Amino acid sequence: MIKNKRILISLLIFFSVIAFADNTNKTLRVATYNLENFYDRYDDPYNSKDSRIDQNTAPKPARELYALSKVIKSVNADIIVLQEVENRGFLNEFNNSYLRELKYKYVVLIEANSSRTTRGRGIDVAMLSRVPIYSATTFQYYKFPLNRKSTASFSRDFLYVKAKPEGFPELNLFVLHPISQRGGAYAHYRRIAEARGAGEVISKELGKEKNAWIIIAGDFNDSPESESLKTYLNIPGIPLKRIPAYDSKRKKFTFYAKSGGYPPSTLDHILVSKPVEKALVKPEAKIWNDKTAAIASDHRPVYITLNAPR
Repeated sequence: MIKNKRILISLLIFFSVIAFADNTNKTLRVATYNLENFYDRYDDPYNSKDSRIDQNTAPKPARELYALSKVIKSVNADIIVLQEVENRGFLNEFNNSYLRELKYKYVVLIEANSSRTTRGRGIDVAMLSRVPIYSATTFQYYKFPLNRKSTASFSRDFLYVKAKPEGFPELNLFVLHPISQRGGAYAHYRRIAEARGAGEVISKELGKEKNAWIIIAGDFNDSPESESLKTYLNIPGIPLKRIPAYDSKRKKFTFYAKSGGYPPSTLDHILVSKPVEKALVKPEAKIWNDKTAAIASDHRPVYITLNAPR
C-alpha cells in the first residue's frame, strides 16, 4: 500500500512538472498592421466617394491582396490588429479566402467615425484572432477636450477588446488610428488630444487594476519622440512603455512613404504595461521586412512575442 502511494505521488509530481513545463513553453504573438486602403470591390450607390480612384477609395488590387496574405502568414500572429479596413464583410471574405490556414476564428470590426461621417475615408480599425475574444467595446462616441472651447471624438475609434489566451491572464487590447499628419498643425494638436482621450478611457476602465495586461497598438501617425506618444506613456497610475522595433537589418521605419513627399518614418507602435513587458520573449518588437511587404501596403507590420507567466 505504501509502495502504491509512493508511485501515485511520483506520478502526480511528474505530471505537474510536465504541465508546468508546457505552460512555460507557451507563447503569444501580437501584431499591428496598417493594410493601406483595404477597400472592397463593391460600389455603394449611396456614397459618391466609394470605389473612386480620385477619392483614394478604389478597391484593393488583387496583387496587393495576395501580398498582404503572404505577409500576414509570415508574421503568423495569434492576434493581429488592423487599420484602414473598409468593412467587416470584406475582412471576412479576405480571411476566409486568403488566410484560412491561420484559423482566425474571431473577427472584430465596428464601423466607427470614419465610416459614419462625410469627412471620413470610410476606414476602420479591426482585429483578427485565434485567441478567444469575449468583449469588444467601441469608444467612437467618447468626447474629450480638443481646446478650451470645443470637444472632439476619436478620428476612427479607440477599440477596446478583451481576450483570454490559454495559459495567460486576461489581455486588454486597445486599437487606434489617429488623424494623419496631412492636417498640419490642427492634426498635430488633434493627435495629442486623442492621446489624452485614450488615457481617460484606459484610466476609467483599468485604473484600479494595477497588474492588468494592457497592449495599445496601431498606426499612431506620429514618431516615438512626438508629444502624442509621450502623452500615451504618461497616463496617471498606468505606466506604459513603447517597445522599440527593428527589422532584420536593424532599421526602424514602419512607413515606406511611397507617395506624398514624406520620408520613411516610424508611425506604428506597440505600447505595453509592466506585466506584458516582463513577459516579452525579447525586449524589442520585430518589423517584417521582406520584399512582399513593400507590395502589400505602405506600412510594415510590427509584432511582439510573449511568454506565458510562470
